[in-house]
Amino acid sequence: MAIYIKASILIMPKLQQNIIIVNDFDYINGGAAKVAIDWARIYRDQGKNVVFFSAVHQDTDLLSEIQYVSTNQQEFLYDKSRFLGALRGLYNYKAYKEFKKLLLQYDPNNTIICIHGWIKALSCSIWNAAWELGFKIQITAHDYFLACPNGGFFNYPQNTICHLKPLSIKCCQCNCDSRSYFLKIYRCIRFFIQNKIVNIQKKTNAIITISNFSESMLKPFFLASVDVIRIPNPVDSIPLTERIKAEENDYYLFVGRLSKEKGCELFCKAICELGLKGVVVGDGSEFNYLKQAYPLLKFVGWKSHADVFEYMKKARALVFPSLWYEAAPLTVPEAMSIGLPCVVSNCCAAKDNVIDDKNGMLFFGLEEFKNQLKKMQEYNFLKNMSINAFSSKGT
Repeated sequence: MAIYIKASILIMPKLQQNIIIVNDFDYINGGAAKVAIDWARIYRDQGKNVVFFSAVHQDTDLLSEIQYVSTNQQEFLYDKSRFLGALRGLYNYKAYKEFKKLLLQYDPNNTIICIHGWIKALSCSIWNAAWELGFKIQITAHDYFLACPNGGFFNYPQNTICHLKPLSIKCCQCNCDSRSYFLKIYRCIRFFIQNKIVNIQKKTNAIITISNFSESMLKPFFLASVDVIRIPNPVDSIPLTERIKAEENDYYLFVGRLSKEKGCELFCKAICELGLKGVVVGDGSEFNYLKQAYPLLKFVGWKSHADVFEYMKKARALVFPSLWYEAAPLTVPEAMSIGLPCVVSNCCAAKDNVIDDKNGMLFFGLEEFKNQLKKMQEYNFLKNMSINAFSSKGT
């Protein structure tokens, strides 16, 4: 598979010879990690000296010819000692020391630090290490942890968008965490340390937003002193000379984590009520429930990236029914790059890729979703959307 970039500039890293990529994980376990690794490989191919700094390490060949440094720690939630894990989540002192030790080997005038993820294992301590030594920092905002304690502007128990002011009294009183109210309070404390004590935005030179939608959600919470630049994520593309013939395929496809906010049950319900064929690729907390509740659908579990593309090539459309403000899902532009139309909920950033009734369709709620799927059953209508999706390459 090839990587194409929907951007023609690389902002500050273009000027620096040393690029230090920072992410909780140095292997692919989600979209943010994949993008961090992709950028590391892109910079390496440009002749930059790239270092990848993480907390959780796993041996892979994804970082070949790239130096990596890891604190070799666990994700906070899975620490054997829940107490010590919780303390590290607030401020990981080992990460601070190890990162500072790494930075002492580099010239701040010829080095840029690119932070992708820090919430799950590294903590905000890495900002202090970089700030004390005078390094420039840019953050790629893959989610909403810069502005929201739970990172999603989402009430997980109620399965609804949250409009409360972050860290307000009402926010702190609201149990919006997917696990417990205790964890919500913990997240608020962590958010206060990150934004008020360490004050990471004050120590950041630029914030990279990855979609129009996510930038509109985040920008009201950014300091005026921070540069905000939009650079879409690099996207994997199969080098097909011809589009797939989506109009000749027979099933609709869901790809993603099976958790409530991803909207997979909405997909299952609409497909079953219309008597259509559906395939669900992914795993998560809702897997067993959904598989039992919707036995007519095909649940194939987690699949490799290459296998996901094989499912895409045989689908009529990719459905992305996310219920939360998802920042920039990769699956939608990836699907469009091979000519697969996408049906997308209009409350997430994936809608930035869709021109309604042209290369895909937008919807709000179950009934509108079902109506859109009915329209996609028409051969020529779907064929035209597939042609437009392939031509747009997801842009």
